[in-house]
This record gives sequence, C-alpha cells and structure tokens, in this order.
Amino acid sequence: RFDLSSTESGLIASCYDIGACVAILSVTYIGAHGHKPLWVGWGVFLIGVSGILFSLPHFTAPMYTYTLTNNTCGASEIAECSVNSARSHRYAMLILSTGRTLQTCPVKLWFFYLAFIIAGFGGAPLYSLGITYMDENVGQRFSSWYIGILVTGSIIGPGIGFLVGGAFLGVYTYPEEQVAILDSNEAWVGAWWMGALIVGCIGVLSSLPILMLPRTLPGTHHHRQNRGQDMYDDALGRKVAGDKDFGKSITNHHRVYRYRDFPKCVLVLLRNPVFVLVSIAGAVDSILISGLATFGAKYIETIFGLSATDAGIAFGALALVGAAGGQLLGGGLITKFNIRMTWILRMTYMAPVVTWFLSAGFIISCSDILFAGVSTQYHDASPSGGSFVSTCNLNCGCDLNVYKPVCGADGITYYSACFAGCSAVGTAGNTYENCTCVSATTGVATNISSATTGVCSGSGCGAGGMFALFCILMFLFMVFTFLNEASALQASLRCVAFNQRSFAIGVQWLIIRLIGTIPGPLIIGAVFDRNCAQWSLNCGEKGSCSTYNS
Repeated sequence: RFDLSSTESGLIASCYDIGACVAILSVTYIGAHGHKPLWVGWGVFLIGVSGILFSLPHFTAPMYTYTLTNNTCGASEIAECSVNSARSHRYAMLILSTGRTLQTCPVKLWFFYLAFIIAGFGGAPLYSLGITYMDENVGQRFSSWYIGILVTGSIIGPGIGFLVGGAFLGVYTYPEEQVAILDSNEAWVGAWWMGALIVGCIGVLSSLPILMLPRTLPGTHHHRQNRGQDMYDDALGRKVAGDKDFGKSITNHHRVYRYRDFPKCVLVLLRNPVFVLVSIAGAVDSILISGLATFGAKYIETIFGLSATDAGIAFGALALVGAAGGQLLGGGLITKFNIRMTWILRMTYMAPVVTWFLSAGFIISCSDILFAGVSTQYHDASPSGGSFVSTCNLNCGCDLNVYKPVCGADGITYYSACFAGCSAVGTAGNTYENCTCVSATTGVATNISSATTGVCSGSGCGAGGMFALFCILMFLFMVFTFLNEASALQASLRCVAFNQRSFAIGVQWLIIRLIGTIPGPLIIGAVFDRNCAQWSLNCGEKGSCSTYNS
C-alpha cells in the first residue's frame, strides 16, 4: 500500500523495542515497589491505543483506487508522476493515463513508527512487572507453570495474528466494495489495517479488569518467605537481598524513590555471572526470533513460492503450535519434576545444542522463479540481468513504472503483459493472448502463446515434500527454542534477590532489546533487500521488490 522496503518494515517492528528500551528501566525500578497491576493495566491500555493509531492511515489517506486496463503491447499504461516522488516524500500520487490511480502514501511514515513506540511503552510493564507479579503471588514450584502460561499467551497472540492477518489480506482493503480483481493481482491491496484496529479495541477493553487487580493476592506472604537470597556470594549482593527498603526513597522522605540506589542495583546485577550470561544468550537468541517474527511469513513466501495469505497461515500455525508448545512444555517440566537451579541452568545449554542441528532447515534452498529479463532470458536470447526490453517487445512502448506481472504459458513470469508482448485480452478478463515473448514450449520462438495475471504459481519448491520437511524442522526448532526460554526466565528470576526481580527483568529485557530484538528485524530486512533480484519502479525511483534471489 505504501511502497515500503523490507528495511523500513523492519524499522517499524524495531520501534516497539526502541520504545520499550526507553521506558523499561524507569518502569521496573519505580514499579517494583508500586502497584504492579496498575502499571500493567495502563501499559495494556497503551498497546490498545497503538493498534488504533496504526490503523489510522487507512482512514486518513486518500482513497486507493484502480482501473482495470489492458496494458497490452501498443496500448500500455504510461505512468504520469507528480512533482514530489512517493519515495522522497511519501505523499505522491501515481496517476496512469489509462485511469488507474495509486495513492502511494498520503500519510508520513512516522504514523507507523509512533504507533509501535507507544506499543513499546505499553509492553514494558506487561513483560516485566507482569511476570514478577505472578512470580510473587504463587509458590516457587508453580511459578514456572504460571509464567509459562503468561508467556505462551504472548506466543499464541502473534500466532493467531498471522492466521487472522493472513485471512484479512484476502479481503480487499475496502471490504464494502465489490472489485473485479483477485488477490493475486498486483493492484490488490488487502485489509492490512483491520487486524490492528481489532487488537487496539481488545487492548483497551482488556486493560480494565487488569486495573482492578489488588496490589497483592491473598496468601502472598506465605509464598514470599525464604525466596531468592541463596544465589549471592558477595557482600553487596547480600546487602541488597536483606534490605527490604533498598531503592524505595530518593531522600529520607517517604513515598519518593531513592535513585541514589540505582547504580548499586545495576552493579549487583552486572556482577552476577549467571544473570549476565543468560541475558546475553537470550539477546543472541532474539536476533533470529525477532527477525522471524517480522519476516518469517515473507521467507516462506519467497522460498517456496506460496501466496502471502498461505505463507502467513503456514508460519502462524508453526508459531502457534511450536513456540507455544515449547514454552508450556518447558514450564510444565520444571513444575512437574520440581527441577532445581542446577538442572535449570543445564537446560539452558542443552536445548540450544538441539536447535543448532535443527537450524539445518534454513539450508533448504529452491531455484529462483523464472523471471524474464532477471533470472532467465527471453526466448529470443536477449540477455538477462535487469533488461526487460527484447526484440519481441521492442516496439510495444512498455513503461517500467507499471509493474503488473503475468505468468506465461511457458512457466516464466513477465514484468507485465506489455513486456510479455501480449496484444489482446482474453475472454476471462485475467488472461492475455497473442503474447509474442511467450512460447508454448520453452525455447521455441515461433509459438505465440498466452499469459495470465500474477506471478507463476508453483515457483520455488512449492508446497510439496521440501516444504513439509522445512515445516517439521521449523516446528521442532521452535519447540526447543522456546522450551529454553522457559528455563532461562526461571534461572533469571531465581539468581537474583527477591526484592530485585522486577528490576532484574527490566535490565535483562534492555540487554535483549539492544543486542537482539532491535537490530534483529533490521538485519533480516537488510538481508531481504540485499537479495532483491529486481526492484519495481515508482516514478523512476525504487519501489518495492518484485522478486528475490531465494
């Protein structure tokens, strides 16, 4: 809808973690001694607001319209661009002489950045104070099980999001309109905004019961006895563990927070080798986890040639069952067998050894889609590598600013029907005939053939045996990765003083975000952009990627 590159999409995702980084230390340091449900409740409310804000460009942008045109040889669409380009100002219109109008982005990109930064503010207390609130109000043996359920919710949510979001992409961006194109058509824009709006409303409503929770649950004092003071071997650590008022006031006055204790709190955590190493390990894990969360569906779509909808559903199912199952399994094992700290730490390095072998699933590679002028030659042997003009379409007057791919009968994808040399539209409306660049039999120049709208299906490895093998390996990969997350979180909670747990989780999440979840989507997004085989053009400037080198 807005011609974003993968790097820009990754930056939007990273804005969530940027917002969380800004808020996490203050939230956990102050909130650790405050009313945790209030902090969490208002955080969830902010997440709801961010979802509504994220969907606003759909309502504030000029209406997206298109006109079905032939775009055939001799009657091609010609792009007439406004002075301000879409890529430079995100406010341009691309107007085609045949009547199709594409408003690339009437709202500046900061709308999306701001929404995810606010979501980061809201997520900071949820995944720090929310975890410690649950840990403090249950017995130590059952802590891993209840926290496992909580974290599983954060996995099931994105899993459902991929499934439902994938389905929404099959709905036109204006659901009330009846359109004459299919979702395989390049002019199709799915209802990308619908999921964000629904989640926003749910977030606002679900914050209300959280705000009603008491500061502590009945029986909490019984659960808090003799917990979290056995991991310290230095004098400062023992002092912090034994000082119930550590960090509660900024001066000697009550109800004000003592920020002069802040450096000591940080120093104690940084001198704890278990905490530091588990945090760094989690950060490295998060580089790939956050990258997959953003681009996993796109990876499947690119490698195996699935549609965006099918890829989203497939990845959502893997995340939903594999990641959630691993988190519950890890928490359940610790609770069932009452696993002690020593074996919890052993689990944190045994599970990654297994995932190292399972990551071989990423070695599965497929042949690139056959794209005329990019990965394969035209039948008249014109050179590939970015040249779409060949003898068969030399006199068609095609415009590179109009990217509407078609699939030839020879199994080759062409930039548009015009570049395929098609001179007539078929009776079905989505087919083209008399295509001089398309051969009924590959390599035979004399057979004039037909083409259909969209990229050729069955590109890449398809949904056959290789895809099934990939899904099995990725399922196990996610199970063991998130099984490890459960043990790592318990190790982090049990290796610090009880009165430092909220702040410790905050510091750990800061480390994870700075090293892992912020650069992760940017790195994976850059990998996608670096391996783009052909960029589409908008007014002579780079638009979105047409095809990738798988």
